[in-house]
Amino acid sequence: MQVDLGLELKYLDLKHEQRNARFSHTVNQLVNNPNSSIPQASSNWADVKGMYRFFGNKRVSIAAINKSITKATGERCEPYEVVLSVQDTTNVHFSSSAEGLGYLDHGRGNGFMVHSAMAIDDQGCPIGLLHQNVWARDKMTVGKTRIRKELDIEQKESYKWLEGIKASEGLLKNNKCIIHIADREADIYELFTMPKAANSEILIRATHERKTLLGNTIWEEIEAEQVIANFEIEIENPVTGLTEAVAMTVRTGMVILAPPKKKPQLSAILLYGIIVTESNPKTNKPLEWRLISTIPAKNEAQALQLVKYYTYRWRIERFHYILKSGCNLEELQLRDADALHRATLTYCLCAFKLMQILYQSRIKPDQPCSAYFTKMEWSILAMVHYKRRIISKQPLSLKLAVTIIAKLGGYIGRKNDGPPGIKNIWRGMKQLHAMTTAFEIHQLNLSTY
Repeated sequence: MQVDLGLELKYLDLKHEQRNARFSHTVNQLVNNPNSSIPQASSNWADVKGMYRFFGNKRVSIAAINKSITKATGERCEPYEVVLSVQDTTNVHFSSSAEGLGYLDHGRGNGFMVHSAMAIDDQGCPIGLLHQNVWARDKMTVGKTRIRKELDIEQKESYKWLEGIKASEGLLKNNKCIIHIADREADIYELFTMPKAANSEILIRATHERKTLLGNTIWEEIEAEQVIANFEIEIENPVTGLTEAVAMTVRTGMVILAPPKKKPQLSAILLYGIIVTESNPKTNKPLEWRLISTIPAKNEAQALQLVKYYTYRWRIERFHYILKSGCNLEELQLRDADALHRATLTYCLCAFKLMQILYQSRIKPDQPCSAYFTKMEWSILAMVHYKRRIISKQPLSLKLAVTIIAKLGGYIGRKNDGPPGIKNIWRGMKQLHAMTTAFEIHQLNLSTY
């Protein structure tokens, strides 16, 4: 697979051309050999040493890598009127004994927290990573939740959500609309009241029973509204990638939230509440989303559009799954926290590129695969598909190429199987890389006689 890193390299400044080239080479090695260790992903001993030295080189700026990835995404977003900026956090647990790692949830484990904002278009296709923050929690603060609650928002870990919004706004100044989407952890009153750019909106899944100026809770007022829409939604399993149709109802309403009692200095704010509830639940816990948005949801079309946008939040959970299970980031045994930080940013880019090809093949299936695969790769895929040696003059469609790769990775492709999942794709990518290498060796041997 040929990874398009033109824009990343355009903005990458590691103060040496060889470092820039090593970054590009490393990304391509890891994308073509997902689920592999560094020695397995490398083609020779020199590559193994080169990758380890790159991650361990203190002259390789972590900020420069981050900047190159996010600025490239900002440029790729320019043609889109509406960009969804989806935020989420995951923890990365390392078994490495590297100094400088922090504690994870409940004080167990060692590793990093990784907070990302991903750009997605209004059809659900990932565009790139807009913002990434990687940090190690201070082990001295374990068990001091009560003290942390008394801090100002800028001193809390939850400030990451506000930082993600600011970073996305900085990159997407010229887009008509940015919609910031996040799960319940982002239900923070300061996030609703923070100054935002004129093109910036929010869509957050709520967790708190916030009071309105009428003295009711927001959800008491929304539940009193009539059902505005009935529809079916495809829910994607973040692990398997399979989808299931679920019947849902929607209620919406406009509310004016009162500031929290402990923060009377904050202003009241007008928002729209949306309750999405499963119509015929199969369990005692029906699927339900309670969403808060600054975007009007006054009719069926507006409400369903916001619900559709919220379903794209699953893309970032899929990204985290690929990062940890597909790219095996947590298996790295680097002995330095800074080296692991460089590796984390690099592996995040690799995971995104693998994920992008999956959704591109679903949303834009008829595009030629030549934008993602070399001529040798798609020629080999054609031979695998047609089971004979052929000279293919035209590249396969992306959908067909990805399906063939998935079959190399164990995808059966029966009528009721649904589209290929990411696990089959990363397994198939390893097979394709091995076949391409063997074919290159065969061609080289022929040329020597």
